[in-house]
Amino acid sequence: MTGLHPVYLISGEDDAKIDAWRARLRKRAEEEGGPGALETFDARETAPDALAAELATLTFNPGTRYLLADSVQSWKAADLEPLERAMADMSPDTVLVLIARGKVQARLQKAVQKAGGEVRAYEAPKPWEMHKWAIARAKEEGLTLDSEAAKLLVASVGGGQQRLSREIEKLALAAHPSATLSAEELQDFTPAESMRSAYDVADALVAGDGQAALAISERLLEQDEHGSKLMYAITRRLRDVHKAASLIEQGLPEQKVAASLGGPPWAAKKVIARAKGADRRALEHAICTFAELEIDLRGGGTTGLEEDTAFSLALTKAAAG
Repeated sequence: MTGLHPVYLISGEDDAKIDAWRARLRKRAEEEGGPGALETFDARETAPDALAAELATLTFNPGTRYLLADSVQSWKAADLEPLERAMADMSPDTVLVLIARGKVQARLQKAVQKAGGEVRAYEAPKPWEMHKWAIARAKEEGLTLDSEAAKLLVASVGGGQQRLSREIEKLALAAHPSATLSAEELQDFTPAESMRSAYDVADALVAGDGQAALAISERLLEQDEHGSKLMYAITRRLRDVHKAASLIEQGLPEQKVAASLGGPPWAAKKVIARAKGADRRALEHAICTFAELEIDLRGGGTTGLEEDTAFSLALTKAAAG
C-alpha cells in the first residue's frame, strides 16, 4: 500500500473534483483486482456500524481491498463510535474512502486523522469564479476558451459543474479540429433558451421597456435561473449594442460595424438593429449598474443582499435609467 493512507475523507461541494476522485479510485481498484473490485456503499442506506462490520469481514483477496462509502454527511455524529473503533484497527491491506457531499461532521474528521488517514475538502467555485473553472476544465479537453467565451458559456448553460463539464466535452468535439473558441464562435454552438431569454431582458432594456425587462426576469428567476448567470448574458448584450451604437454614431457603414462586432452575421444584424436609435446614456447607466452588481456578488459591495434579490434591484435601477 505504498503511498496510500488507510482512510480518506473527501468532502465539499465541488462535485467534479469529488467524482474525479471516485473515478480514479475505481480505476485503481479494478486495475489491481479486476472488475467489481471496488466495494461501494451508500451511507444513506448503510449505517456506520454496518460499514464497521464490513471492514471486519475477512476476504480471500490477496491484494489491497478498496471500500468507498458515499454521502457520509447523512450520518449522525452520535452513531460513529463503531466505525471509529474499526478505523483505528483496520487491516494493513485495506483502503477506505469516505465521501461527504457538503459539510462533514467534525467528529468524523478527527477519527479519520486519528486513524492515520487524510482529510481533503473541495469547495465549489463561487458563482463569479465559474468561468475560470470552465476555462480550466476546457483545457483538460484540449480546448481553449477565452474569458468572454467562458462567461458566455456559464450564462448559457448555468453554473452547475456537471452540466458545464458535459457541455465543454460536447464543445471540444464540435469545434474539432479547432482547439480554440471565442465568445462569438461559441454562440453558434450554445443557442440555449436561457441565454436567449437573458438577451430578451437586455433587448427590453435597450428598447426602454423596463416593465417588460422586469417581467421576463421574474419568469426566469421563477424557473430557477440565477441572477449571476443572467447578469453575464445581459451585460454582454448591452455592451455589444453600446459598441454598435457608438460606431454607427461615428458614421461607420453597417458592414464594418458587423465586422467589428464579430460573430455570425445574423447575430450582428440583430445587435445593429437594436443599436439604431438606442439611448447611449441609458445603456452606459445599465452597464455600470450591472458592473456594480458584479462587485456586490463578489463580496466587494456594501449591500450584502441575497443574489437574486440584488439582481432584481439592479435590474430595476438599470430600467429606471
